[in-house]
Amino acid sequence: MLRRHQSFLNKLYALLDSVMVLVALLLAWFLRFRTNLLPQFQALTFADYMSILLAAVPALVLSSALLGLYGTSRSNSMRTIAGQTVKSAVAMALVVMSLLYFNHQVHYSRAVLFFFVTFTWLLVVGARFTVRLVMRTARRRGFNRKYLLLVGATASSLTFAKRVMAQEDLGYEIVGYVTGDSPDPRNEGRTLEPEPRVTATAGKIASPLREKTLHALRAAADEQAADLRTARHVGLDRLGVSHLGSIASLDSILATRIIDHVVITLANRGDSQLSEVIDIAALHGVHAILVPDFLDILPSRPRFDEFAGLPIVDTHYTPLDDMINAIFKRAFDIVFSCFVLVLGSPLFLILSLLVRWSSPGPVMFSQERLGKNRRPFRMYKFRTMVHEDPDELDTGWTVPGDPRRTLVGRFLRRTSLDELPQFFNVLKGDMSVIGPRPERPYFAERFRDDVPKYMIKHRVRPGITGWAQVNGLRGDTSIEERIKYDLRYIEHWTFSWDLRIIGLTMLRGFRDKNAC
Repeated sequence: MLRRHQSFLNKLYALLDSVMVLVALLLAWFLRFRTNLLPQFQALTFADYMSILLAAVPALVLSSALLGLYGTSRSNSMRTIAGQTVKSAVAMALVVMSLLYFNHQVHYSRAVLFFFVTFTWLLVVGARFTVRLVMRTARRRGFNRKYLLLVGATASSLTFAKRVMAQEDLGYEIVGYVTGDSPDPRNEGRTLEPEPRVTATAGKIASPLREKTLHALRAAADEQAADLRTARHVGLDRLGVSHLGSIASLDSILATRIIDHVVITLANRGDSQLSEVIDIAALHGVHAILVPDFLDILPSRPRFDEFAGLPIVDTHYTPLDDMINAIFKRAFDIVFSCFVLVLGSPLFLILSLLVRWSSPGPVMFSQERLGKNRRPFRMYKFRTMVHEDPDELDTGWTVPGDPRRTLVGRFLRRTSLDELPQFFNVLKGDMSVIGPRPERPYFAERFRDDVPKYMIKHRVRPGITGWAQVNGLRGDTSIEERIKYDLRYIEHWTFSWDLRIIGLTMLRGFRDKNAC
């Protein structure tokens, strides 16, 4: 019964968000004016403070709707929801502050605003988590479930079924699968070869022995493919997914069973069969989902777009390709960099004097690196080695115990303080606070051929620190492992993940054993 009311659940989320905004403002006012945490004064009345709800509630609900927080989200992680809610809370804060500015309301407590936005985010995420926990518990008991029917028995079918069954709390249940029109599962997707025939090549008749050999090879290949298809059927059967017949019986299955989604996992075998399945699903009002047969080569989050009127698949889409995400991340980079450079200016002065004292040469060291879209730029660092010709260092690799390091340089590298000048690179737009570490062009060319998918990291701005670095992959460590971590970050970026990396960098950056 509950599974028919997704729209009701979306309205419930919007109502909960509205209530959480109200509760957050009440808590913020109480914390500011009814506790002794801050000096007490009150220039405005309680009603004045509550008046911002007229703008705050619509702002949060509208921004949440635009960010997709009121759609079907059972397969979204809480990390994704928390990241999207940060954006909604920031949008709400901007609307409220704009309203106060245009109304010349200069006496509104900044502490109340800060507590209000913080509590709003915590309460909205907490409410989502609670509802999700209740719904997942209900799904485990058979409520609010969605029923799937697989069409096809391919490698994609088996992969899809395994992943659905591994996440039972999402509430999806596979009722069975149907295959091609052949009643023999071994013939699923099989392409019939033409009978051997005599061919003329350069005026000569092909020998019967050659034709016989080719026929035997085709037969062996067909048999091997049939065995593989049978293995996929056996795999689905072992997972407990029942074979309900062929596509010819799809119409009767949809008419007699409750099916929410038809999941098409057919092999590439022409448009006619796909169209037939989609038309039958549409006839019964069932949502058809197409799982591509080339699933293994797609990224975890491919984007479907349109070019010249044709649908296309972006095989390397990243969340930062979205303009809103890119603007949000860039704004954070600028604000955070200014904060570090202003507050850290005394430390910059001390480190500059120490570097100058350690050995003759400039305080700063710059080196060419590859940035976003493979554009070269000069990356700044505090000099940690004896002064040499920069061109001689472009093809050298720093190793533990490098004799070129100075006494101060060893300390700076071990604590990562030599990276601080890169905040100037962030302000210039060459880098981001968080992202894959940039590499020298010489090594990038080498790694491009040796490390799979290495160049994909240049889809985003390089960072001062990143997901690979906080997991210990820095210095003389595996490039292959670094790329795995970098690609995972790029394909699954969220603002909350950036904040997590910053926190981990502050905890681990001053004691990383791999820094050299």
